[in-house]
Amino acid sequence: MKRFFTISVLFLSMFSIARGEEDFYQIERSTAISGFDGKTCWVHARAGAIPAEVAGENSSEPLVVMTLQKLLLSGSDLFYELHEMRTDDLGATWTDPDPQSAFKRQTVAASDENQSLPKGAEIAPQLLQPGDQTTVCDFTPMWNVATQRLLGIGHTVWYRNGRVMHTRPRGIAYAVYDQQSKGWNPWKVISLPDEKKFQSAGSGSTQRVDLPGGDVLVPCYFKEPEQTQYSVAIIRCRFDGEKLEYVEHGNELTIPVKRGLYEPSLTKFQNRYFLTMRNDEAGYVSTSTDGLHFEPERKWTFDDGSDLGNYNTQQHWVTHHEKLFLVYTRRGAENDHVFRHRAPLFIAEVDPEKLQVIRATEQILVPERGARLGNFGVVDVSPGETWVTVTEWMQPIGIEKYGSDNSLFVAKVKWKEPNQLVAGTSQESEHAPGELIKPYFQPPARLQSQLGEYQSPLIRSDSSRVKTPEQWQQRRSEIKSEWEQMLGKWPPLITEPEVEYLSSTTRENFIEHQIRFLWTPNEKTIGYLLIPEGPGPHPAVISVFYEPETAIGKGKPNRDFSLQLARRGIASLSIGTTEASQAGTYSLYYPDLEHATVQPLSMLGYAAANAWYVLADHEGIDSKRIGIVGHSFGGKWAMFAACLFDKFACAAWSDPGIVFDNTRPSINYWEPWYLGYHPKPWRKRGLITKDNPAQGLYSELMKSGHDLHELHALMAPRPVLVSGGAEDPVERWTALNHLIEVNRVLGYENRVAMTNRPDHSPNADSNEIIYDFFQLFLKPTPKKNSE
Repeated sequence: MKRFFTISVLFLSMFSIARGEEDFYQIERSTAISGFDGKTCWVHARAGAIPAEVAGENSSEPLVVMTLQKLLLSGSDLFYELHEMRTDDLGATWTDPDPQSAFKRQTVAASDENQSLPKGAEIAPQLLQPGDQTTVCDFTPMWNVATQRLLGIGHTVWYRNGRVMHTRPRGIAYAVYDQQSKGWNPWKVISLPDEKKFQSAGSGSTQRVDLPGGDVLVPCYFKEPEQTQYSVAIIRCRFDGEKLEYVEHGNELTIPVKRGLYEPSLTKFQNRYFLTMRNDEAGYVSTSTDGLHFEPERKWTFDDGSDLGNYNTQQHWVTHHEKLFLVYTRRGAENDHVFRHRAPLFIAEVDPEKLQVIRATEQILVPERGARLGNFGVVDVSPGETWVTVTEWMQPIGIEKYGSDNSLFVAKVKWKEPNQLVAGTSQESEHAPGELIKPYFQPPARLQSQLGEYQSPLIRSDSSRVKTPEQWQQRRSEIKSEWEQMLGKWPPLITEPEVEYLSSTTRENFIEHQIRFLWTPNEKTIGYLLIPEGPGPHPAVISVFYEPETAIGKGKPNRDFSLQLARRGIASLSIGTTEASQAGTYSLYYPDLEHATVQPLSMLGYAAANAWYVLADHEGIDSKRIGIVGHSFGGKWAMFAACLFDKFACAAWSDPGIVFDNTRPSINYWEPWYLGYHPKPWRKRGLITKDNPAQGLYSELMKSGHDLHELHALMAPRPVLVSGGAEDPVERWTALNHLIEVNRVLGYENRVAMTNRPDHSPNADSNEIIYDFFQLFLKPTPKKNSE
């Protein structure tokens, strides 16, 4: 049974920065644990916060997960496995530190033993010998909104004969928290480029920035193992909820002073990135507009030009949407008795233009009691609270005489105005169209140019390769003709639709029309047309699903594509197969259910094409700027519609399963309502087995080696976004790379994008990338004055 610690409030009074009549924040300090055994001490106390809405069914407060580890005082940086503590009542009580078995030290086996090397050893195995041990240290958890996972990042440390190895490999280690088991999954190491400078690369004691869509900007410091001087760079990684993969890195910063620059921390404030870095003699700061490429570093100073006094330890950011703050230690605070002046902890406002600390705003965040406080963490717990967590590091021996006892302090910065940067989504409210989607036109490094086992659509029947746009047009016609023949010929399109307006309602900044129109030669459907206020013609998007109400905000959350697009000034038509879904037949069958001559999924594409004509015929819609979107069943529908009907300007497919996969029950193109139509009685729903085989066209597609990447090719050069989830993991780039190759033949770049999340269901973050995609490709960029 776990024992719960009750906090002891160090200072019962609340106090704050006095700046006129308005107080920007207040500080409340408490201890989570305390006590010193004289041999070991707790260090590296850093926390991550899981929002209340995902922490558990009965959660009213965020679940804060603290990580920390024991340090052996008889040596330098002798760490043991990671421990974990939790609080679900904003720190009123904490669980006991719980050892995480996944972080126990791993040992290099004797050379004659047939065992694999410990994690991270592959970075530079030549530096290791039997008996060497490794674990993870300097670990920092942080909630990743895009994947709805708590992701912790640190780095490896290696020991030989009970001491830290001087020349050793170092890797960026990461792990994902498992909420169900209340523990950390086994840690992994990011695979960096095969360059010697990355054989000693770490991201310990840093702050990262998570981008909308799943990319993570990881501050890294690195050097060749034999060297002493570090350089700093930001590494952009793709995170899908399980794996953290290198995509690229920015420019490198260093100074020729002792160990160079290291232990960087990154934040984003008012559309600029700020980077603070440690050096043996001073702290340094730099800025960037893109988070990768930074200005030359400059030394931290106060706003009067005097030296900040921080040296040879960390600085971290506290970021509010209105103000930027730095937390640091420094000389000159009657603290000469503290090791490297690493206490007390100060907080002060930063002038973001001058890159200086405003001296008049400096406050003591955590007082000193002889022990150093330089290794600390910052966590945004809620819009109302940001916490700084730190333990008293009980070295050198004897500092307890000043009153320290290895307490773990929680300093709560309580904002007067809620912090809008902590609102459940990682994106900022204002950004230029295309800013969010931009990173996702590039796969992780290991998947760039990887084509898998798919036959290139650029290879013609005579085995020659398409090399020109003219050759592609001929090849494209061949692919489309072949698929149309396999899928069944569409009936004539309804190019002059007759639309009935059943009702009209003003909602927010748009008008909602309920309409009825003919979407097959013999069937009408009811949909919802949302037209934004203001002058047209508007761009538009067709949203497809099981029924049309969900997309207008009257169904499951995060599937309200039409509603969200209308709010952003993009018209939308929501349609769905209501009656068929209720009947369990889901699709459209032509001429009827018993005698379909067109594969049902292709017939859905036909219906969407007719819906395109409904939009194009509307005087308030720009027919050249109509896209299509759908999730899951709707994602399949949107994919076939966009690929088979050339007039869609662009398309976003949310986790449909963009290629065939007979192992995934949700990528079920073999079902009779998709591509496996056959007369009833239908096969039993589920995976293909010997006793329940696929029938109809799907089995023929499997035998002949066709796959959906051939259809994707028909999209070029029209832009497409795959909002990938459980059915479309990052490995799907091997199929999408074929579409990229086709676009290159046509002279186009950045027309194929993919984001990834671990769950099938979309979330607010993944959807924001979809909306940004449509804003980029459907909403024209305002023309600048020629003056």
